Amino acid sequence: MKNHDLSLFSELYTCYYQVVARILEEALHHPLTRRQMENLARQYGYDESILSIIPRLTEGCWPFLHQSESFSGAYVSSLKHTLFPQTLTRLQKSWLKALMSDSRFCLFFTDSQLKELNEALLDSDPLYRTSDFYLFDQYGDHDPFSSVMYREHMQTIIQSICQRHFLSICYLSGKGRILTHTWLPCRLEYGQRDGKFRLYAMAYSKTGRKRMDVLNVARIFSIKKTGRFYPAFVETDLYLDHTLCKDPLILEITTERNALERTMLHFSCYQKKVERLEESGTYRCTIYYDKRWETELLIQVLSFGPVVKVLGPESFLSQMQKRVRNQAQVSDIH
Repeated sequence: MKNHDLSLFSELYTCYYQVVARILEEALHHPLTRRQMENLARQYGYDESILSIIPRLTEGCWPFLHQSESFSGAYVSSLKHTLFPQTLTRLQKSWLKALMSDSRFCLFFTDSQLKELNEALLDSDPLYRTSDFYLFDQYGDHDPFSSVMYREHMQTIIQSICQRHFLSICYLSGKGRILTHTWLPCRLEYGQRDGKFRLYAMAYSKTGRKRMDVLNVARIFSIKKTGRFYPAFVETDLYLDHTLCKDPLILEITTERNALERTMLHFSCYQKKVERLEESGTYRCTIYYDKRWETELLIQVLSFGPVVKVLGPESFLSQMQKRVRNQAQVSDIH
């Protein structure tokens, strides 16, 4: 594929597209200040969306808005309308076809939805095949994604997270004990290195105290809905702060090769804070992570190469340097 095809595909109808559409829709009805645009970007996108989108709109890189002297310099739309047809391109269809070959894909869709997708993409060839990739530095005992029971459990969990539905779960603990307890599913997390889905679920003790447990989905024997619902959304991180590292990972991200967007997508499952460094034009990203997943995070950071620089903590930097030295020694031997 040509470079401009990749650029078009990466920006078409994605989160950035939706954020800009919201801003243009508002600007069509009334002038917008920069702060109002930032609020819309934060509401419909991510914190880093403000850094990437708003300057392009206000500085004219994307000529959709212009400042109006009649409204004290506020921005108004340069367009007559903002309704654009959203049809799938051939490239997008090929990408979706490739995604459907992933063994994890069916976990998030019902049989009827999969049938509908297959029919819609019948005339499309996959953009790539799973056999085109060789994965290394990963464990081989990943979760049984093709298991009928595993898929049923995943879909029940996903539905219960959305509906805040308590579940009665029979579970095999890491110590080999079979536990039956009532949990409120709050969040799913996937480990790229070990190929396992983990469920963050809230439990109540007999004293009424809440705690957040982490369950391996593959260790679940059975799931039953209880008919009980939780009245509000649960902020999972509030119950996990005690497990986060005291010294967060600090990265400096360059503007080369679309590095900011790539890293934000890759590290989307972590609690983080991003700020722009005006002097260098780079970005500082602070990531708060669970110590148990430090090795996995280390591998993820290394995969970005020179576009990401580790500023701290010293312990993380030392592990990174050691891994690079070991890899260099292996390369010399071969």
